[in-house]
Amino acid sequence: MKKLILFFFSITIILSAQQREKIVLDLNRAIDLALDKNSEIKVAQMEVNKSKEKLREALSGLYPKLDLSAQYQRYIKKPVIFLPPGTPFSPGNKPGILEIGSDNSYNGSASLSVPLFAWSLYESIGVASNSLDLSTESYRNTKVQIIGNVKKSFLAVLLSREMKNLMELSLKNAEDNFENIKRLNKAGTLSDYDVLRAEVQVENLKPTVLQMENNYKLSLEALKVAIGLDASEDIEVVGELDFEEPYQLPSEDEIISELLKTNPQLSILEQQVKLYEKMVSLEKSSYLPTLAGFGSYQYQTQANDFNFSEYRWVKTFIVGFQIQLPVFNGFKTQSRVSQAEISLSQAKEQKRNLTEAIKTQALSILYRIQQALKRIEGQSKTVKQAEEGYNIARRRLENGLATQLEVNDAELALRQARINRLQAIYDLKVAEAELNTVLGKN
Repeated sequence: MKKLILFFFSITIILSAQQREKIVLDLNRAIDLALDKNSEIKVAQMEVNKSKEKLREALSGLYPKLDLSAQYQRYIKKPVIFLPPGTPFSPGNKPGILEIGSDNSYNGSASLSVPLFAWSLYESIGVASNSLDLSTESYRNTKVQIIGNVKKSFLAVLLSREMKNLMELSLKNAEDNFENIKRLNKAGTLSDYDVLRAEVQVENLKPTVLQMENNYKLSLEALKVAIGLDASEDIEVVGELDFEEPYQLPSEDEIISELLKTNPQLSILEQQVKLYEKMVSLEKSSYLPTLAGFGSYQYQTQANDFNFSEYRWVKTFIVGFQIQLPVFNGFKTQSRVSQAEISLSQAKEQKRNLTEAIKTQALSILYRIQQALKRIEGQSKTVKQAEEGYNIARRRLENGLATQLEVNDAELALRQARINRLQAIYDLKVAEAELNTVLGKN
């Protein structure tokens, strides 16, 4: 019975594993998954939601405040008042003592207050609004960074896959060449030395192919991490590491102009500057008076028994205004204003420094794009020449006009030319992704 249960349990596990669907990813699908699953963007969205609630909290200060209360008191000892000597309740020349109230006291009240003028309240709403703008920009920055990281991880997968395929193709060419040389050796056209070199070429390529396969698997795992997928998920990446012509390259002025408008890090610092400007105004508002209106309604009674139907209830209703004028608080307000002004100056200085740094970064990326384009153009010609050279070497070898060494050299040149072109395209795509990140493009 136990063996039967174990058998069915094993079958269930196998079927479950087989039913796990492979996730097929193109670049857009990978980005969408990252924006849905990545924990960093979830935290950034929570921060935006929290800032919205803080703004609601600040706005609540504009609304009237209404409180209701009810109270019951049982006097164990009633309160008293003291009367001077000579009154009807004063024995002799001694002060009189008179108990007041009843054993039971009931009180119900409603109080209402509304701010009529409170500049600090208005400034605090502005601070909360700027905090929301700041968290929104931080969310956008997180989103842009995640998209950039996913793009680069995705490109790394494409590169490692192309390198793996290229090395597998080189190995296949070497194996085909090895079989061809053995055939020519049997026919007496080539020597045993040529056969030996062809075999060595095959064996030398096998470890490289294995390394490329491992690099491809590692790049897939890195992509899972960038997206936020579980390590147990099985993914398949589709897409090509290709280059389309003609290529439109923006000018330096266009890039600088755009990044000053759209760079998320600069936008964050701009919002910080605005926030600290509001903080200065908020602290200065402590010098100003505040005015509030209030009203109170009370319904109360007292009695020595619990005969509620005989109680006499008394109503009290008052309204009024309250003004509060700050006079002196030990220079506390002045100190807080100075602190806010210093923070504002720091934010402005940070923005200035970051602006120059990002300009330099953007121009550096642009130069890398220009270099990659030149490399692609040169390597495309080199690949064609290397392919032609490899074909010529093989024909010469078959006709007994060349050695295996020449074929090996030609194959190595062709492989290196293809690798260099792939690397140039990869560098171009990575630079494009980094430029989009700097420009705040999604």
